[in-house]
Amino acid sequence: MSPFRLAAAELRRFRGHPIRTLALVAIVLIPLVYGGLYLWFAWDPYGKLEHMPVAVVNEDTGASVDVDGETTAINGGDQLVDQLKSDRIFDWRFVGADQARRGLEDGDYYMVITVPEDFSTRLASLSGTSPEQATVHFDLNDANGYVAGIMASTVEAELRNQINTAVYVTFATTIFGDLTELNAGLTEAASAASDLADGIGTAQSGATDLQNGLDELTTGANQVADGADQVSAGVDQAVGVAQPVLQALAQDWAQIQTGSESAADLANRAESELDGIYGALCTDDEATADACANLQAFIADADAANDDIQAANDTVQGTSTDTIDQASEDLTTLQTGAGDVATGAAQVADAAATAETGAGDLASGLTELQDGATTLADKLATAAASVPSTNPAEDSDNADAYGSPVTIAEDNLNPAETYGRGLAPFFIAIALWVFGLMAYLVLRTVNGRALAGPLHSASVALGGWLPGAILGVLSALVLYLAVQLGLGLDPKYALATVGLAVLSVLTFSATAHMFKLAFGTAGSLLLVVLLMLQLTSAGGLYPVETTPGFFQALHPLLPMSYVVDALRVTISGGETAHVVRALIVLAAYLAGSLTITSLVVAARRKWKAGSLHEPLEV
Repeated sequence: MSPFRLAAAELRRFRGHPIRTLALVAIVLIPLVYGGLYLWFAWDPYGKLEHMPVAVVNEDTGASVDVDGETTAINGGDQLVDQLKSDRIFDWRFVGADQARRGLEDGDYYMVITVPEDFSTRLASLSGTSPEQATVHFDLNDANGYVAGIMASTVEAELRNQINTAVYVTFATTIFGDLTELNAGLTEAASAASDLADGIGTAQSGATDLQNGLDELTTGANQVADGADQVSAGVDQAVGVAQPVLQALAQDWAQIQTGSESAADLANRAESELDGIYGALCTDDEATADACANLQAFIADADAANDDIQAANDTVQGTSTDTIDQASEDLTTLQTGAGDVATGAAQVADAAATAETGAGDLASGLTELQDGATTLADKLATAAASVPSTNPAEDSDNADAYGSPVTIAEDNLNPAETYGRGLAPFFIAIALWVFGLMAYLVLRTVNGRALAGPLHSASVALGGWLPGAILGVLSALVLYLAVQLGLGLDPKYALATVGLAVLSVLTFSATAHMFKLAFGTAGSLLLVVLLMLQLTSAGGLYPVETTPGFFQALHPLLPMSYVVDALRVTISGGETAHVVRALIVLAAYLAGSLTITSLVVAARRKWKAGSLHEPLEV
């Protein structure tokens, strides 16, 4: 008879009566009842803190603070209440002190938060020379449940941030005054800085145009300077020629006037005498017509020349020596002026070049100034936006930032996400061990006929273990499906989780079978002892390093430690080496348990007087 036929025979023993069948069903469901119920009730307790009633007592009487000569009323207690109402960490109950005390004593509230009457007064002291720290009182009552107090303490840090957030406006008001006015002033300054940046941009554009114009002016001025130099040189040359002539004329001008006058008189006499000659020669009939005509033409030319001579004489007579001297001085002035013009033109060219350079520097400086003004506008706008609101409920982001200026950026390589998912490895391991403990209270550890027959001891031992193994695999699958479908376990490696659970229940059932077969009822007690030892040493609830040395020494010796460690990896993720190590250890425990069971079966085949009656029965 094979071990499988022995197992089938054991399972067939439960046919024929509903109670027997229900006994097998109960064995299969034991891990589900144990592990499923524990995981269900502890799946996400911290996700429902808003259902925990916590009393809030506001006894703050308010205070006032002098800011810039004006008295400002503050009430940190009211601001704290508003903040708590806007973020319901717990089920806040805003009550009086007496009701809160009675509720804490009667178990109606798990915690009481009290804002004392001097809360705002101490906050207002921040603006003085003797600042005092404000206090908020937390009252707990472990008689209402120690774990509830632990849960409240767990979120105390977050609650402390809420309190700090709530009072930040009071603190800011006592230090900075009216934040609304500060915000408005910064906004106005930012707008003005933006307008300044725009105006500087226009000026910078004008400076660039000015630089371009001065460049053209510099070119023209250089050309004018060159022309002025040429004019000055020409004037110098002309004056050098004309001035000696004028000086000579001035010295001989009286003689020139006398000669001019004599020439004018001579011309007049010549004109009169020519007229007389013509009258004498050409008035009679004997005159030659051609000769008279020529004479007449000559007389006309003489008259015209006389007119010119008379006009020139009038000019000479009308020009004095002073006039000639003045003309000489004017030539000197002209020469000096032409030199000055040339010098001035050169200076203009130099100044234009300097102005062009300055305009370039101005344009560059205005560009930098515009950048600075733009940066100033941006910074002022940022500062205005950063000024916190005076109402935390309206601007929770600013409240969080100023109430709790530092946050902790936490990174979890393999997050469990919920409390129950984090505890699932521990509870699943316990449930599977409990299956082994309970299974052989119903199942027989060995077939009596096979034990007395010729079948090999290993086959008999295997046949006694297989019924529990089969039911164990079924119970592990039922537990996984229930936790997955009912609670949303959603392991990172589903197949690995199922496989590890199956190997674990096979190992635990083999261990339970070995103890039960070897020690009978005492074996069940030993399994309970092993369960307790593994509960405390597996590291399922607390890090092993935080437990006493006795449990740290047991941790690497017991199989549940490896099951918990490996299930954490298959459910949340982590190092595959942990799973491989667990598989090796569990396989070794499984093989060792089956080997020892075979030896026990072999030993049980040697009948003794004491074998007829077990020393302890349940």
